[in-house]
Amino acid sequence: MKPARAGALLRYPPAIRLARAPLMEQSIQLPNFELTKEIGRGGMSRVYLGRQLQPKRDVAIKIVSPGSAPDPAFLASLKMEGDTVASMSHDNIVTVFSCGVVDNHYFLAMEILSGGDLTEKIKKGLRPEDAVEVMIQIGGALEHAHKKNVLHRDIKPENVMFHESGKAVLVDFGIAKEGDAESSFTQVGAVVGTPHYMSPERCMGKAIDARSDLYAMGVMFYEMLTGHKVFEGRDTFAVSYAHVYEPVPPLPPEHARFQPIVNKLLAKDPKDRYQNAAEMVAALKKHRAGAPAAAEPATRRMDTAVATPLQDKLNRLGGGETVVSSPTQGGSSTSAATAVARPLASPAAGGDASTVVSAPTPAQAAATPAAAPARSGPPMAVIGGVGALVVVAGLAFAFWPKPQPVDEVPRAILSQEQMVEMSDALTAASAMIRTGNAEGAAGLYEKVLSQFDCNNEEARRGLRAADPGNDDRYRKAIAKCQ
Repeated sequence: MKPARAGALLRYPPAIRLARAPLMEQSIQLPNFELTKEIGRGGMSRVYLGRQLQPKRDVAIKIVSPGSAPDPAFLASLKMEGDTVASMSHDNIVTVFSCGVVDNHYFLAMEILSGGDLTEKIKKGLRPEDAVEVMIQIGGALEHAHKKNVLHRDIKPENVMFHESGKAVLVDFGIAKEGDAESSFTQVGAVVGTPHYMSPERCMGKAIDARSDLYAMGVMFYEMLTGHKVFEGRDTFAVSYAHVYEPVPPLPPEHARFQPIVNKLLAKDPKDRYQNAAEMVAALKKHRAGAPAAAEPATRRMDTAVATPLQDKLNRLGGGETVVSSPTQGGSSTSAATAVARPLASPAAGGDASTVVSAPTPAQAAATPAAAPARSGPPMAVIGGVGALVVVAGLAFAFWPKPQPVDEVPRAILSQEQMVEMSDALTAASAMIRTGNAEGAAGLYEKVLSQFDCNNEEARRGLRAADPGNDDRYRKAIAKCQ
């Protein structure tokens, strides 16, 4: 029988599983502990059922294998993280009895939890009130950890386990980080954790704080209510892109009352979320008591503006300055953003590109002296007739429809935010092509053409290459150009 996953490292397995679990491959002597059976394993560690000798009690012991930890500094970092978790005392945080390094083995002795994990409960189906209770209990655990300046960084159903009594417990602080200390699992620039539960700022490699843990709580809450993850994708790129850009999906009608809370937890910008776990817990308790939750649209997008060549290009497109038109009769004025976005007078027309020429107001027309009457006589009439014919011919030539090349269409005028989002989509699509995810790439190219710029050559070529032979899809994507 395959050993249990390491994420469920504290579950007390059934007796039949204990009887069939493989024996340890080598003898590991830990002072004051006896190891009996292996009950789980992961890429870096194994978990054993054991017994502490003094005081006597059954424990779960997680051991990092020597092959995964050859560096003494790595072991010292693990020890520091074990000490961090052991220093916390909360009913909803796993109890750590002991940790240390013995013969280049790092070990962590913890309480055994026999109630299974949240993943199993989600598969069986959770009542909404039970989901709220789990959120309140784990929220309390995070409030305690955050007050000690510790981020969990890997909130997910596998890391929520239960006592036989049903009490929820947060486990596996393996990639937790205390304060500004540099963790062995969280070096600068690294993105760690499970992609489905990552906050937008983590997906982008930005600095995170307690609000990133709360975003993961929102993903987990959505999953408890619906039975599936908020964003799915064939690979990390697709899921990360959805976290940064895609709107929060609506809950089923029977759970619509929880939508404001989910929206606030899953806001793209951390400023729009609950600012700490205590706020989230208070909102959930208020909702549990029957009070309606305030509407939280969570429409603000994640700030993706960074100092890049794209930013310089946008500045050049805007002329490096803000252009605002003169007030109209009603006293209103065009906003700076609108003035920069729309095309102004062309320099080729003989004027400054930033100059907006409007028709004279009634007051200006009244102040303009009337032209003197023309002198009578046949010569002037003839000249006037010829002049009129010239004017008519000129207007006819100017407004006569001219044929355009098939693919020569006006370029889309996009905001700075849209330009950055389009660039990110093209980058993600290119990465998907390299990893063999042609369908995912085709979807992003199609999105660029249909939502941003139907004339984008990279997206046109990419869609044809990623989904060859599907001319209908291509034509629909560029229909905006027609």
